[in-house]
Amino acid sequence: MGQKGSSGLFRAVSAFGVVGFVRFLEGYYIVLITKRRKMADIGGHAIYKVEDTNMIYIPNDSVRVTHPDEARYIRIFQNVDLSSNFYFSYSYDLSHSLQYNLTVLRMPLEMLKSETTQNRQESFDIFEDEGLITQGGSG
Repeated sequence: MGQKGSSGLFRAVSAFGVVGFVRFLEGYYIVLITKRRKMADIGGHAIYKVEDTNMIYIPNDSVRVTHPDEARYIRIFQNVDLSSNFYFSYSYDLSHSLQYNLTVLRMPLEMLKSETTQNRQESFDIFEDEGLITQGGSG
C-alpha cells in the first residue's frame, strides 16, 4: 500500500477526489474516492460514479487517543454506501439543473458579473415592493 519516494514520504493511497471530512471521538478522517467509473458526458463534461472510497485517519496514529466507541462509529458510518448513487464531475456543477447550467454556460462573463452584482443589490429587502413591514423597517 505504501510507495516510498526519495523525499522520505510515501504514498498512502491514490485518489480521484475528496468526498469530505468526518470527525468521530478520536479525531478527523478524510474520505477519498479511490475508484470511479465514467458514466456520461454532458456537453463535453465527464460525469463519474463513485465505485469505492477509503477513509484515512488524519492525525498520525502515534498521537491517537483511543476511545472504546470509535470502532462502532466507524462501522456505522461505513454502512452508508457511497458507491450506490453518488456522482461527481470535475468541471460540471451537478447541484444545478441542466437548464440552469446551459444558461450560465452561454452567458457572457460580463453579463454574469453584472447579474451577480445586481442580485446582491436587489437582495437588500425582498418585501420592499410588496409594501410589507420588515425587521428594522417601516414598509
